[in-house]
Amino acid sequence: MSKEYYVNALRESKFKITPQRLQVIKYVNGKTPGHFTAEDVYLSVKKIEPTVTLATIYNILKAMKDAGTINSFEANGTTWFETNHEFHGNFICRNCGEIVDVPVNRNLLNDLNSMEGFSVEDVSLVISGTCEKCSKAKTPQL
Repeated sequence: MSKEYYVNALRESKFKITPQRLQVIKYVNGKTPGHFTAEDVYLSVKKIEPTVTLATIYNILKAMKDAGTINSFEANGTTWFETNHEFHGNFICRNCGEIVDVPVNRNLLNDLNSMEGFSVEDVSLVISGTCEKCSKAKTPQL
């Protein structure tokens, strides 16, 4: 996505484009694709906008989520934000903490939506395990 994509989405959602919002947009745009926390954004933006608060960062990220430009999910007590809008799961390595987007069969939603009385509105799939790099590090070399 481009900086203009985020700016236009916020404007269409009736948000003003402030210097702090522009810095958050710049950060998020540089993380495409990627996963980040509000604290990650805060530490980066604070270098340029020293008066910004963590609460302001959370509010800006919420506005961006409400505008449909980013998604969020909870894992291990942390809220993670991401720019990937494709239907997918998030694999989190228990060793190194790396988060990797993994494809998920869309038929899962179709199956749930076809069940009487069910209407799926949002899906957050978090998978935990050991990534390839960490798995290889644990395997003894012969």
